[in-house]
Amino acid sequence: MHALLRPNAISMLQHLSISRRAAFHTNSSLLRKASEPIDTPETTGMPFQEESTNPAETFSTLDVLGSIPAPPSAVDATYADGFLLNNGTRINDGVMLLNNEAFVWKPIAQGGPEESKAKKGVLELAEEAWGLLDVVYPKPELLILGTGRRTLLLSPKTKARISELGIRLDVMSTRSAAAQYNLLATERTGAQVAAAMLVDGFGK
Repeated sequence: MHALLRPNAISMLQHLSISRRAAFHTNSSLLRKASEPIDTPETTGMPFQEESTNPAETFSTLDVLGSIPAPPSAVDATYADGFLLNNGTRINDGVMLLNNEAFVWKPIAQGGPEESKAKKGVLELAEEAWGLLDVVYPKPELLILGTGRRTLLLSPKTKARISELGIRLDVMSTRSAAAQYNLLATERTGAQVAAAMLVDGFGK
């Protein structure tokens, strides 16, 4: 199982230490001799709040998406044979996420010709795999395609099929696709971003 988290400035900076430094002023009227005392609550009459040196507190304001709830279709975890969504739904197959709804997506039959091509690094899917995108309106602006354990090249036929739909395409491994979808679906509406992901165990 591979747990997925939205990119978070706090977690990336947990191990950084922050040193408190005196400000350097170029305005001569603000310069202070080292021997002069720094204002305290007693001298200013203002409440004194010590500056935090905790990275989690210092950088919490940089996490602009921290207060925005994840969409119900966000992916909490990927498995070799499926996905766990933010709403608790467990899908034991590939998944297509569209308009914040999840649909079981199984475009490749086990042992089929598509699987043989994938072993050579090329992914080619039948036209029927995109039937849901044919009928939905409005169509998403971007489709994030997860190709399994590693990033595969799309065949010209599959590229042309998606291009006919007028949808931009971003291809990557399934783990990366799930993380990317979580981020973009939080920033945008569910109608703007869609994802189609093979199980994480595909192509390992």
